Amino acid sequence: MIRRSPTFALHAMAAAVTVALASPDLQAKELLAEHIEDYSSSPSTNLPGCADTTDGLFDEFGDAGGWSRTRWSNNNAWEQDWKSNHLAGGDDADWSDDADFAYFCGHGNVGLVEFTTSNPGTIFTNTEGRWGDVDAEWVVFDTSMTLRDTGSNVSTWYSNAFRGLHLLIGWHDSPLDGDTGGEFADELIDWGFFDGGGSTMKNAWFAGSGGCTDQNSGTTQLIIAEVQSHYDDHLWGEGSVGTDQPNNGLGWKWSHDC
Repeated sequence: MIRRSPTFALHAMAAAVTVALASPDLQAKELLAEHIEDYSSSPSTNLPGCADTTDGLFDEFGDAGGWSRTRWSNNNAWEQDWKSNHLAGGDDADWSDDADFAYFCGHGNVGLVEFTTSNPGTIFTNTEGRWGDVDAEWVVFDTSMTLRDTGSNVSTWYSNAFRGLHLLIGWHDSPLDGDTGGEFADELIDWGFFDGGGSTMKNAWFAGSGGCTDQNSGTTQLIIAEVQSHYDDHLWGEGSVGTDQPNNGLGWKWSHDC
């Protein structure tokens, strides 16, 4: 299969570089960033802010140096990139689970994320992710209510998704279409004395100048962790990172109101 359209030739080149660096023995730092702003082929509204905030996040990782970065947008952002390769049509081993940090901005709902092409489908659900058995430490869904704490939704995400994954980061509520991802990345990365970066994943996502940027007061975020110490993870190169842990059937969750 030829992946993506010729319009995205530069992205295809980036993907080729990422694959070349993807040997587990090389310990490359890898980012996958995807967004969908154009939902005109579906009943959902467009999300222009997703393009801007993913630009910001992608650029922050680039400026940090040492990161191999891959990005797909709109019709080139596919469900298969997130769906476990152990399930029909899934290819996470080459994409979201081949990265250390995987980020998606777009539409969601309770326990799901919405795509716009059938590759293999348009809906990714909380039963289809398996991260950490290849490489992923951190997965972020900057999408409405994907991690809504109904009880069973969080439990389903945890029992399926955590295969060495440290943190699953997202929203209990519906966020506004603002610069959450870009400012989250800015908090994660230390640019020196005058910058507020170098924060832990938890603190960066929950910060008013990070993941809560442009959000209404009271909008609730949620993070799921394998073990409590993973809340203190930093981005690679920015501080301490906990060790991978097997799914022990317990897990942790932490919510925060912006």
